[in-house]
Amino acid sequence: MRIIAGMSPDERASWPWPAPYDFAETTRLLRTGRGDPVVRREPDGFWRTARTAEGPATVRVRARPRDRIDAEAWGPGAVQALAAVPGWIGLHESPWQLPAHPVTDRLLDRFPGVRLTDGGDVFEALVNIVLQQLVTWNEAAYTWRRLVEHVSAPAPGPQELLLPPAPEDVRRAGVNELVALGIGHRRVRTLYELAFSASRIERIRELPTAAAFNLLCKLPGIGQWTAAMTLGLRLGRPEPVVFGDVHLPHTVCWALAGEPRGNDARMAELLEPFGAQVFRVLRLLLAARIDAPRRAPKREVRFGREGRAGAAPR
Repeated sequence: MRIIAGMSPDERASWPWPAPYDFAETTRLLRTGRGDPVVRREPDGFWRTARTAEGPATVRVRARPRDRIDAEAWGPGAVQALAAVPGWIGLHESPWQLPAHPVTDRLLDRFPGVRLTDGGDVFEALVNIVLQQLVTWNEAAYTWRRLVEHVSAPAPGPQELLLPPAPEDVRRAGVNELVALGIGHRRVRTLYELAFSASRIERIRELPTAAAFNLLCKLPGIGQWTAAMTLGLRLGRPEPVVFGDVHLPHTVCWALAGEPRGNDARMAELLEPFGAQVFRVLRLLLAARIDAPRRAPKREVRFGREGRAGAAPR
C-alpha cells in the first residue's frame, strides 16, 4: 500500500458517535475480498472510492470510538461523496428495535450497534451481487477484482485505488473481454444488459422497496436472490427476504427454531413475525457468524462471506 504524501483533502466532514454503534461490524461487508481495489481497510477505518454526478472521489473514513467519525475526500466528487458517507456506515439508521424473539433479543444484546449500510450506487451494487451468482464468495471476490482492474480508471487522491466500474466501462469492454476475465457467460450477459439499462435502474433509489424489487426482477438475469441481496446487503433496505439461496434457509431455521435443515417456505414462516425488518434479522445472523450444522464436508461458504455460493437467478 502506498500513500502519496502532501496531498491535502479537498473536503472534510465529521459526525458525532451515535450510541449504540458498532463501526467495525457495520462496515465489515463493504469490502469484497482482501484484494478489493475499490475499498481498502485500515485498523481505524477504511478508504473507499465512488462515482458521483460531480465526478469521481476517494474518501477516507476514520472512527474515533465514543467520540466521532471523521472523513476526508479527494476529487471533483468530494462533496457528494461525503454526503453519502452516513449511508455507507449506517448512520442513516436508528438503533434497531425488533419484535420480541428469544434469539434476536439475545443477538441484539450482543450486537446492539449493528446497522445496515447503503453504498448509494445502484449499478455498482448490482454488478457486485451479480458476480456472486452461481459461485463461491472467493470466486466472486476474485472476479470483482479482475473486472475492476481491467475496466476501471484510477481514483483521485493519495491512495492507489480504482473507481468502481461504470456502465460505459462494461459496455466498452464487451462480452468477449469480460468472459476472458473468468466471468461466466451467463453473468456476463447480465452485466452487459445492466450496462445498457443503467439510467433505468438508478430509479430504484427513489422507489419503495417492493417496487424496486419488482423492477429489478424484470431485468434479464436478475432473480429474487439477486434483487433481495442487492437491496438488503448493498443498498440498506431492511425489508427483503432472500429466497433462492442454497444455505440461508438452513441457517435461519437453525438459528430461530433449532432445525438443522430448512427451505424457503419454512424460512419465510419463521421470519414473518419480523415484518419489514427481515434483512436486519439476517444481518444479525451474519454478525454472529451463525451457520447450520453441515451434514458432510463441502466446498461452501456462508451467506455474504468468504466462500459462500449464491443461487441462480429465478
